[in-house]
This record gives sequence, structure tokens and C-alpha cells, in this order.
Amino acid sequence: MPKDSFLQLISFLKAFFTDESNREKIELFIDRSVNENPWFSETLVRHAMQSIEEQFFSVQAWEEFYVKHPIQVAESKNVGIVLAGNLPAVGLHDVLMVLASGHHASLKLSSQDKALMQLYVLAMQSFDAAVPVSIIERLQGMAAVIATGSDFSGGYFAHYFSTIPHIIRKNRSSLAVLKGNETQEDFKGLAQDIFTYYGLGCRNVSTIAVPASYDLTPLFDELTKETWVLDHSKYSNNFQYHRTLFLLNQIPHFDLGNLLVTENDDFVSPVGVLYVHRYLDEAFLQTWIQERAEKIQCKVGLEIGFGQSQHPALDDFADGIDTYDFLINLS
Repeated sequence: MPKDSFLQLISFLKAFFTDESNREKIELFIDRSVNENPWFSETLVRHAMQSIEEQFFSVQAWEEFYVKHPIQVAESKNVGIVLAGNLPAVGLHDVLMVLASGHHASLKLSSQDKALMQLYVLAMQSFDAAVPVSIIERLQGMAAVIATGSDFSGGYFAHYFSTIPHIIRKNRSSLAVLKGNETQEDFKGLAQDIFTYYGLGCRNVSTIAVPASYDLTPLFDELTKETWVLDHSKYSNNFQYHRTLFLLNQIPHFDLGNLLVTENDDFVSPVGVLYVHRYLDEAFLQTWIQERAEKIQCKVGLEIGFGQSQHPALDDFADGIDTYDFLINLS
């Protein structure tokens, strides 16, 4: 899409999702989304949609993005997108990047997140039936592919799409680094980095790195307040399951009643568990981080502030790969 048309689309999407005449239709798709994925509580879906509206449906934000990324492609190509399903409409950023660059987006939906993506495509087509986005069953004849999945599926994607330009994303999680000068407000923000979306997203903090003598009590006092996660049966079941495992295997841990905290040098923790890594000094910490760089999505407390992991800017690209640059340089 030309830049002007794309910005008009963004303005239309903002209006579409705030127009009361569309409320019944939107609610229908929200109900479908909740029913198709047991992790997608109504609260989670509405939170995701609100974040999308604030972060992605801002004409000003896109105008600022175009200042930094002024080039669009001269020739539109068909770009396939294999969408993840761990969070509601998590692949919409990729879709918008493809459209913003001037390409056509062909979407292979996740079985775990069909309804919301169908709603956003429907909204785009309500703006103009010729908007270059389509939902397909098989990715054939693509000029390039952006695929998001697990470590296992990522290997398959890399092999299957090896002959065309591609971005393949695998499992990642996020890290929070504490130095010892954190405030209670920092801990409140960190609680959101940990618990938002029940910890399912790659931008959720699953591990905290703290100095060797760090007192975790003030942080624990804040984390114990997030009891709402236990209202979700799947989170509660995960929490209870890992509590039982820790007790049976005599793994030292803190039980906060809503979260299990244990010292572990692995990086990606299970749902309901937070890993703690204690570092001796700055050099030791940096070495530890570098060894796990391919698994880290965000570094809270280093590159972004506490409470900001779930509020990425348009150019906070997943895995540190500039998706837009990839798209405009397709040969």
C-alpha cells in the first residue's frame, strides 16, 4: 500500500474498534477467541486488543516510524506470514509491517488464534476490499516468509523455506536485571512484566538476575499481590503441578502462593515459576547474558524500564531483527 493509503487504513482501524455500531460484531469475535484457546481469558483478549489499539493504531506513531524508515518498495511482492498463537493477535505487528512496506501479506493462521486475526483482516477489508492481505491455507509461491513458532517448528520452517528469503523466530523469553537500587514502583512494574498474559509471551520476564547478596523480600511483597492469575484454571494447574514437583524432588524454592521462585541458571521458566540468577559482578553478569543472547527477547532494567516489556514501540522488532528493513530489501 502507498504510505498515504496505509496511514488512512490505520486511522480507519482506530475508528472501527471504537465505533459502537461495530460493538456486537467485535464481541462475537472475542467470544470465539476465548472459546478456541483455553489460555485466552476474556480479560487477556481485551487487554491485548487495547494494547494493539494504543500501540499500532496511532497515525502519529506510524508517521514517526516513516521518518525513521522512509522507504517503501517499488514492486509489491507476496510475503507469507506463519502466525503464532500463544497470545491474542500476536502476529498483527508483522502483518502491518508487510502492508506498511508496500507488500502483500498472505496469512497462515494459528489454530489457537484464528478469530481475532480474522476480525482484524475483516476490519481492514471493510476499509477497502483491495487491501493487500489475505488468509490462506498453504504458503506456496511466496517471495519471502516470516514464521514464528517453537524451537522444533523453527527448525522445520528454516529447512522448508531455505530457498527463499525468510525470518524464522523460535522460543524466546525476557530477563530482568536488578542492581539493588530498585523502588517499590519498579517492583510493581516488574510484576506486570512477569504476570501479564500469564507469562506466556516472549516479552514476559521469566528470569531475574540479581546481585549475590540481594534481598528478594521487597520484590516478593509486591509479587504476592497479583493473585488474579490464580483465577485462571490453566495457570493455577501449572502452579500446583510445579509446586508438587518441587516438593517431591526437594528443590529449594520460595512459594509465594501465586508464583514459585527458585534459583536456576536455565533461562526459560515454566508458567507459574520465576527463575533467579545471582551474579557476582558486572563482568560476570554480561558474560552470562551473552551466553544466552539467542534466548533473550527483552532486557528489563537494562534496555527498557520496569513495566515496559509489554508496551513495545513499532520499531521494537522481535528477536532484534529489523522486519521492515528485511521487507524493503527483498530482491
